[in-house]
Amino acid sequence: MAIENIREELLEFIKKERSLDETSKHFEISPNELMGLIKQLTDEGFMISTVIKDNDVQIMNKGTTDFTADNHYTIETDSNGFKVLVISDTSLGSKYQQLSFLNEVYRKAYEEGVRNVIVCGDLSAGLISPKSIYYNSLFKYDTQSQAEYIINNFPRLEGMKTYFITGEKDHTHDLKSSESIGKMISDKRKDMIYLGPNHCTIDLIHRDPENAKILEQAKILVRHPKGKIAYTLSYKPQQYISSIRSEDKVDMILHGHYLQCEKMHFRGVDEISVPGMTATTPKMKDDGINNTMGAWILDIEMKKNGIEKVIPTFIPCYQTIKNDYLYAKPLSTIEKVPHVATDTEKYINRIYRFIRNGVTLDEFVKNMGISYNEANGLVETMKLYGKPIELVMNDNNQLVFKKKKVRKTPQYLARDKDGLIETNLCIISDTHLGTKEQQLSLINEVYKEADRRGIDTILHIGDVLDGDYTQVRKEQTYQLFLRGFDEQVGYVIDMYPHIDGIKTYFIQGSHDETHLKNGGATAGEWIDRCRDDMFYLGQDKATFKINNLKILMDHPGGGNAKSYSYKPQQAIEGLNPGEKPNILLQGHYHKSYYMFYRNVHSLLVPCLVNQSQFMKKMNLQNVVGCYFLKIYSDEKGNIHYFEPEEHLFSSKDIIENDYQKCKKLDVKKPKKDTK
Repeated sequence: MAIENIREELLEFIKKERSLDETSKHFEISPNELMGLIKQLTDEGFMISTVIKDNDVQIMNKGTTDFTADNHYTIETDSNGFKVLVISDTSLGSKYQQLSFLNEVYRKAYEEGVRNVIVCGDLSAGLISPKSIYYNSLFKYDTQSQAEYIINNFPRLEGMKTYFITGEKDHTHDLKSSESIGKMISDKRKDMIYLGPNHCTIDLIHRDPENAKILEQAKILVRHPKGKIAYTLSYKPQQYISSIRSEDKVDMILHGHYLQCEKMHFRGVDEISVPGMTATTPKMKDDGINNTMGAWILDIEMKKNGIEKVIPTFIPCYQTIKNDYLYAKPLSTIEKVPHVATDTEKYINRIYRFIRNGVTLDEFVKNMGISYNEANGLVETMKLYGKPIELVMNDNNQLVFKKKKVRKTPQYLARDKDGLIETNLCIISDTHLGTKEQQLSLINEVYKEADRRGIDTILHIGDVLDGDYTQVRKEQTYQLFLRGFDEQVGYVIDMYPHIDGIKTYFIQGSHDETHLKNGGATAGEWIDRCRDDMFYLGQDKATFKINNLKILMDHPGGGNAKSYSYKPQQAIEGLNPGEKPNILLQGHYHKSYYMFYRNVHSLLVPCLVNQSQFMKKMNLQNVVGCYFLKIYSDEKGNIHYFEPEEHLFSSKDIIENDYQKCKKLDVKKPKKDTK
């Protein structure tokens, strides 16, 4: 047998580990000729392992995908900004895919000026064994059909580039066919750039156009990890970041696979978990996986080395479309090569046009001159070709044909920002005024920034004061510069920032409550009475409503959890049915974290005070900063876009002995002429 004629058969034969002797006899060539051919195939990119076992050479074809490769890709930008749409887990080829939502997200991002997309793996639904109970959850069952479906149906917009890695579902194709589905897609779609399997580090670089010198740069790691999904959303991302050596750290990590939405700044890294783009599958239900759907738009501003600022926008999907795979049409502004229908497809189209709603199966069989079995087979074939048709029982107990109507895109997907209500808020917490560690200067900076942005509503999530714990924490006596109710409340009334037009709504936390416990006086009520710009809403919890948005302000008790998401997840799951807010804001923990969980947007709000001696003793991280929220919602309060912008301060921003130096911020503005 000629060597050039056995390539394909050899690659298939050695997908199972074979001995060199067995293989050479099978193909009737010498062992040396066989090893020479293996060398040629290896040079072409096939990963063929050759090892000695039991005094014999064993060979095995592992395909063309190197799953352990350290992948790198460089994107050159024309400024220090990079705006990108980030999605993951589209699972195209599954009956549970949501191509309509994927198209809408692409369209919205495109209209926002986004021209780059990153996909964090699992574009395809992958291969499922015919023996599996989940086999029928696919409508494209093999590698070729799934690849072709993605090539023909993935959104294609003029000037838009899609960068993608592959995940474990995609790799079922690689392992089965020894060919990378990522390469198959990128070879046919020049707007889709394959970055490799599992992970890739993207180097964002902005150069001086005159001398090509690098002005700003940042590193983004795109990952699609493996393994089971943890209950606690932040656990695995935090665990991974903690495992990274300093020299391997990147500026941002984008995680697919987890089917969850969160954003945090942890150990100097911006971490974002990217939810999926597919409805909950039977396997997800059986595995008890909480499936979140949505997409991120990230507006990244780079500095000389790293990321200066990220403005994230989350676009949630609250409701999926049943059988969307039957109705969704490709989104494309680029002229495609005309589709050439096969004879079978032409026949199916002709039969589908011939069938009328209400025609009985008996009539159809008689008119067509076919058997009932053939008629049922035709219906199933029409479904495979995307024809929305089925057989149903009528009132006379007869099977009749029913063509389903092609649904229009649901209204909740079609809303654009221009038709929505914009709400802007500043969120702060844990100012702890009265302690020597207070940072009134930073509080003033936050209020000035809020005013600069045109924000007139600030929510304070508790612990306005440091309170009086001296009976149980003797050391607090020496950490306070204001002692007792009169001094601390009087200081807030006199020194808390005031800017005409800005109103502060606040709740009390555990530190504020010490004055009630020690002397029966509620600090919040007295501050409210004496300051016409500050409004006390309650102890520990309160609901604030604005533009039909229901915002739960919560200052819980208890200690910090190691995983950021654990406490807010508990809080959301502890709410009674019908009580869920649109937004949950939690103070107390001095952390910064956002997640979208069970249709609730939840934030851990950072503090505006330096780390206390107590927190140092307990090895508790102290995150200083605030959030600026921009929310786009409809008349019913449904949130279509949620922008949780962190505004964090570093250790360099902390002012030592600020309590001795800071002056009051009091901004008076001229009254507008109402004539």
